[in-house]
Amino acid sequence: YTRQNYLNSGGTGVGSTLASFLLGLPSGGAVDNNAQAFWSQQVAVDGKGRVYVGLPIWASGDAPKSAARGQGDKLRVLVLNAGGKGEVERTMDFPTKSLDRLDLRLAADGTLLVVADDKLMRVGGDGRPTAEMALPNAQKEFEPWYLQSSTTGHTVRVRLNWKSSLLVDAEKLTVLKQCQEANDLNDIGEMTDDLEVMSQVETTQPTLTYGLEREAFCEKRERLGQFGDIGFVPAMVDNGRFLAIGRETIALRKLRGETVWTSNAPAGRVLPKEEGEERLSRDGSRVAVRVLRPVQYQRLESMAQRTVEVEDQIAVWDVASGRLVGQVPVQAQGSVRDLYSKAKASFALSPDGRLLAVLQDGVLILWKME
Repeated sequence: YTRQNYLNSGGTGVGSTLASFLLGLPSGGAVDNNAQAFWSQQVAVDGKGRVYVGLPIWASGDAPKSAARGQGDKLRVLVLNAGGKGEVERTMDFPTKSLDRLDLRLAADGTLLVVADDKLMRVGGDGRPTAEMALPNAQKEFEPWYLQSSTTGHTVRVRLNWKSSLLVDAEKLTVLKQCQEANDLNDIGEMTDDLEVMSQVETTQPTLTYGLEREAFCEKRERLGQFGDIGFVPAMVDNGRFLAIGRETIALRKLRGETVWTSNAPAGRVLPKEEGEERLSRDGSRVAVRVLRPVQYQRLESMAQRTVEVEDQIAVWDVASGRLVGQVPVQAQGSVRDLYSKAKASFALSPDGRLLAVLQDGVLILWKME
């Protein structure tokens, strides 16, 4: 499978068929034959051990050059039973006219949230929407569109385009704030229900440096000078603490400036310096982070050697202590060039951080993280 870059609204990078599901041990399972091409796969795990997988499906034909499509396209949501043998309990289809604006996640109360056909829906156990709200279709070509959940799941932010975003109550499906920014640098960071923090470019000359900034929604950004030039990306835990994820370390820090703990990346591996490459459990007890492996790559056209970083594993840390709880492999087969260009795995923690779901190459594996 491949995941479409949010900066590209075209149909580039489409991959293979969803083949089977694995939850611990091989158990089989399949989806309809027309589920052959899709940009992104969303995965979520609820408190009862159910795994939700979202598959954007084209009705027919090859990859479209435009994300706007005709009749028959849909978001298919599979509900799998993690307590059994990984069987599909339910299949839910949500028709859509846009394959570029789809999302699946869980609200704080465990209700499934689905975005399809420019609607944000709360979906009941029978697969039917119990509430919904219309989302403005304000995205132009090459503009971003995405959802972000707060650390608690009580609120979600909907990025409509470069400058517009909505803060939505995930339980009532009401708009709390509507932000219209002068540029795309506001309202983009990792968020709680009240605020967000982000790394922003501080200087470009003579070297590129970053500073840490804090912002209440739709308000003016505040530079946190106590951190100086930073070499990490932040991920909020609560209103007073965040995870500082650097290339070689991950640390729990307070917004006042103190460091609670620091832990090294797995040996011979590095962590990505990109926001959004981590998943915090809903209770804030554990965090899963994508881990990369540096490898040598020789370009055929120039025969020049270069170092690239390919996805290698998902590592889980205990937030309170900094203990590395476990590591699971996500290594795929293929040449270095194939691995470098390959889409990343989708992954999610259960609300208590005890289960880790990893979806890669059409295969779902559920791991117990003791």
